[in-house]
Amino acid sequence: MNTRAPIEPTAASFLRTVIEVVWPHLPTQLQAAAMAAGPAMRLQLERLALEVHDAEARGLRYAEAVRQPHFPLMAAVYFGAQDVLRDRVPAAVRAALKPLLALAAEGHLDPARQLCFVFARDRSTAEAALGRFLLWCALLLNLRIHTWDHPQPEALGVLTAMELTAEQRLKELLESPELREPDFRPFHVLVLGLLEHTRCVTETLWSVLVEELGPGIQELLQRAEGLRETRRLTGRDAAVLECRLLEPTIGSQQLSDRYPQHYSSASAVDNQRSRVLKRLGNGEYEFVDDRLIDLLKSPGNL
Repeated sequence: MNTRAPIEPTAASFLRTVIEVVWPHLPTQLQAAAMAAGPAMRLQLERLALEVHDAEARGLRYAEAVRQPHFPLMAAVYFGAQDVLRDRVPAAVRAALKPLLALAAEGHLDPARQLCFVFARDRSTAEAALGRFLLWCALLLNLRIHTWDHPQPEALGVLTAMELTAEQRLKELLESPELREPDFRPFHVLVLGLLEHTRCVTETLWSVLVEELGPGIQELLQRAEGLRETRRLTGRDAAVLECRLLEPTIGSQQLSDRYPQHYSSASAVDNQRSRVLKRLGNGEYEFVDDRLIDLLKSPGNL
């Protein structure tokens, strides 16, 4: 028997809409876990909402805020969401997620998504700011999932550039009167637009770089191939290697701060990097196929 959802805003809202859609499809065990985590989750969401509201008040772009030490919860959600893609998913959780993925693929979640966009239009509340930030995170997560097997855009820095584009397009769409049209699919429109823009920018950049760099193109090819390899790793291991390809100036302490769920110190980062490189070099690394990204990339889910 279904229990009450653990987070219950007093009026119709962004969070209420998300919860009402997801809650009935969770198995009893997961509902019980969510109920137990409810108070702590509510507090964290309230703090996150205030952070986002503060960042917007300061005129910061989301991509800037998640990389500043003043907004640790925004950083945790943004980088944590990408990291979760590599988490291994127990069989019971996979069974719970598959019906939700099927509903999404068949368009049954579109009305709820549309409501989320409508609620996120409000410029006066912290919860609406939270809604805008979470929609931005979801857009970029979708972009990453759809380009997972084709790392060239990330190797060229295109996915990083899409962070600013996604926020701009999201906020423009939030002002559109089309949002209240019954057949309008705002999330679908934004994801398709970002994917097409990513493709065009990648092709243009690649052509220019081949022309300008000549032999230097080999470095970009190696970076793309390196990303293709790290895509096969779990989150804890990928975190210590991908930064070398994408953000070579980032230090071990910064990685520890960015991924506290994996590393307690800079020393832990360095030690894990050495272990992973050794296992990969010796052919001893055990690749798995039960991560969240493996489930999302299953036929019919993309």
